Amino acid sequence: MASLLLFLAHILGGPLFSIPAAVGGLLAYHLTPRISPAVVLRFYRGVPVTEFQMPGLHRLVKDLATDARLTNAPEIWILPSARSIAFVTGDRQSSAIALSRGILDALTRDELAGVVAHELSHVAHNDSRIMWFSEITVKMVNVLSIIGQLMVLINLPAIFAGEREVSLLLLAVVVTAPVAALLLQLHLLRTREFAADTGSAKLLGSPRPLIQALRKLEGGRSPLLMRWVAGRREQRGHTLLRTHPPVRERICRLKRLESDPRWQRTYTPVTEQELVEMLLPGHGAKVVVLRDREP
Repeated sequence: MASLLLFLAHILGGPLFSIPAAVGGLLAYHLTPRISPAVVLRFYRGVPVTEFQMPGLHRLVKDLATDARLTNAPEIWILPSARSIAFVTGDRQSSAIALSRGILDALTRDELAGVVAHELSHVAHNDSRIMWFSEITVKMVNVLSIIGQLMVLINLPAIFAGEREVSLLLLAVVVTAPVAALLLQLHLLRTREFAADTGSAKLLGSPRPLIQALRKLEGGRSPLLMRWVAGRREQRGHTLLRTHPPVRERICRLKRLESDPRWQRTYTPVTEQELVEMLLPGHGAKVVVLRDREP
């Protein structure tokens, strides 16, 4: 993406455009704005939960954060949604993981561990910085493309009069650069998802928890007809235009890891005592119950 940006800037204005574009790209990568995770999650009506309210989940997140070599364990927020939602916000210094009530009810303990490990892998890989850089790069390419199109329009009379010639390479790059940048960004998003899946398997010692979680979340709780319609839409949608890779492809990649003898350990996130504590009222505190639905 950076090469595309610099190439477009160079053919439009040489060093006059390429040097500021390079400086802007470097600043975009190294000066990622830090937005408080609390600000983002309150926008989703999230509620923070303490270790007293959910000791088992806090132990899970802390253990995985330690294995992922994160200095600070992410805060835990619960979203008041029946849908299965999980995401992280922030960076390695300050982050938070959001889990909806729907996903807590839908997944077993091991499956939830697979999802949490996937999200923590995003933090460990600095994906927020990478995504910010890709977003800024796409916008800079779009701006340069607009400048190039204006340059062509301004010179149209001279071109038609034969006084100036227009470069076909310039036209091709100016027209296709925004589309190419967007496709590269989408490919990058899918690549980071695959990397987070592998990170989940490494943290847990087995890809099985995430495989089971993906299978369950793919089916969802929607009626059979709605699931069939969603499946038909997924088949029609081209992979190049997806922000996330197809679930089936993710599962296939994880299954390849499962055949490796290194991936045989299954993580158990809570002890029996902690599970009992999670079901206690907690002296009037609002307790979010993590239900374990073993098959």
